[in-house]
Formats: sequence, structure tokens, C-alpha cells
Amino acid sequence: MKQDQIIGKNIQAIRQKLGLTQEQVAAYLQINREEVSYFENGNRTAPTKILSQLANLYGVDEYDFFEEDLDRANVNLALAFRAESIKAEDLAQIAKFKKIVRNYLNMKNLLENEPTNS
Repeated sequence: MKQDQIIGKNIQAIRQKLGLTQEQVAAYLQINREEVSYFENGNRTAPTKILSQLANLYGVDEYDFFEEDLDRANVNLALAFRAESIKAEDLAQIAKFKKIVRNYLNMKNLLENEPTNS
């Protein structure tokens, strides 16, 4: 499977697990829904900026999009947020919050694994 197809499959799988539509994601990214579809189908390469924005929105690390077997990759969707009606502005705020939490968890992990000077 080509890299664009792997990335697209993972973008779609995570989006669906979070209960978001292509329209909602497109509005958040400020692109057309068709472009989201192209990325998810692997017909176009998703730019780094888009992958970064999606990682923030989905609450995952960007490298998770490159995993060939997403189920085995242990992607943490603990920060999943579901709502019936959600606007692009709401998604932008959720993405900012998830980015803060992800950064905090990464820093905590680094501090816990830091060698002690005894």
C-alpha cells in the first residue's frame, strides 16, 4: 500500500471513530470537502500543515497517520469529543485544547523518564 493510501486510511478511520463528518473537518481546515475525500482516499498527498492540523483536532501524534496497522499502533483517542452539531470554530478550540493536553502528556512522560543524578 502506498504511503498516501496509508495516511488517508488512517485519517478517515480516526475521523470516523471521533464521529466527525468530512464537512466538519473541511470547515475546520478551511478547505473543500472534496479535498478531505481526496486525502482520505489517498488520491492526493496531504500537506504537512494539514496533517499537523488534523493531529491537533484528532488529539493524536502526526506519526500515527503513517502507521500501517492503526489498530496495533495503540492510538489514544481518550480525548475524543462527540457532539451532534459542531461548528468549525468549536473544532478549532477543541484542537487547541487537545494540543495543550498532548504537549503536557509528552512533557510529563519526558520528566518521568529523565535519569536522576544520585
